[in-house]
Amino acid sequence: MTSSHFTSEQVDDAIEHVIFNGAHNNGSTIHYSLVFAAAGLAAPQELHQGGDSHLVSSFMEAFHWRCEARGLPPLDSLVVHVAGTRRGQPGAGYFRVNKLPDPFSDRTPPEQGVPALQFWQRQQRDCASWGTRHRRGQA
Repeated sequence: MTSSHFTSEQVDDAIEHVIFNGAHNNGSTIHYSLVFAAAGLAAPQELHQGGDSHLVSSFMEAFHWRCEARGLPPLDSLVVHVAGTRRGQPGAGYFRVNKLPDPFSDRTPPEQGVPALQFWQRQQRDCASWGTRHRRGQA
C-alpha cells in the first residue's frame, strides 16, 4: 500500500527503525516523530500544522498492514505520542485500524475501553517477546 506522499520503501524504513529501536529493546515505545524521521518524512506535528493530517493516518495504516504482510508482530503498537494529553499512548488511528474503540477517548465507556486497552498492552508484549527472539536469531 502506498500513497502519493510516501513509498512502500519509506514504510519499510520506518518498520526497520521500530524493529531495532523498539522491539529489540524489550518492546520499548518509539515516538511518532522518530518513526516519521526514519522514513524521511516530516514530523507528524508539522504535517498536522501543514494541513496534511491525513498523511499521518495513511502512513500509520500502511505501516500496520505492511507489518502484517511481512509476517511481523504489530509493531505499530509501539508507536506513541511524545507530548500532549496522549503522551506515551498511540493515536486514535491505532485503535481504529484494529477495529476497536479508543480507550483514551472521553466518549468511550469503560466497558469498551478496558478491553481495547488490554488489547494494546497484549500487542506490546507480543512485540517485546518477538523482539527478544529475533535479536537472538530465533524468530
